[in-house]
Amino acid sequence: MTDDDYALSEALLRSFGAVTKGLRQWVRSHMGAEPGMTVGRAGLLLGLLEQDQPVSMTALGAARDLTPRAMTVLVQGLEREGLVRRTRAADDRRVTLLSLTPAGRAIASQQLLPGGKQAAALFDELPEADRRELLRLLGEVARHLERHGIDTPLLPAAARIGSRGRVDGDPDPAPARINRPT
Repeated sequence: MTDDDYALSEALLRSFGAVTKGLRQWVRSHMGAEPGMTVGRAGLLLGLLEQDQPVSMTALGAARDLTPRAMTVLVQGLEREGLVRRTRAADDRRVTLLSLTPAGRAIASQQLLPGGKQAAALFDELPEADRRELLRLLGEVARHLERHGIDTPLLPAAARIGSRGRVDGDPDPAPARINRPT
């Protein structure tokens, strides 16, 4: 690797960090929820809203790249506020399932979901071809990370968005579901 190659790669890494921080601030400013709602809490509530069924706490935490301890702390706070409910799986009492309470569903669907759409509109300022190219390149970065043992489970599907806004090869436009224990 030449010095120029290294400088370019280092600039990309720093740019990803800066953009990631900026996007978090952008999303936070458009969440449309009461004070105390963090991006992590919103992501968990929206993840449960997408599933529309009880989900394994372990599976949801893994999908969001949260340690079991971080997931427990997050869930305890949301449970204390009456936004999520924990139950045990009937077929395996070791498995903790999470679901939204009516209050959690209301916040997720009436505040967080519209706020997420407003936040995503930031990308509408880019031409469609640029958005598709950005998704393609992010998919490439995800594949490189996976070749180095880093799991990026949500990105590769997003990088295959087809011309009608669906994931290429997927006839169902519904979001991918996290498998819950059977």
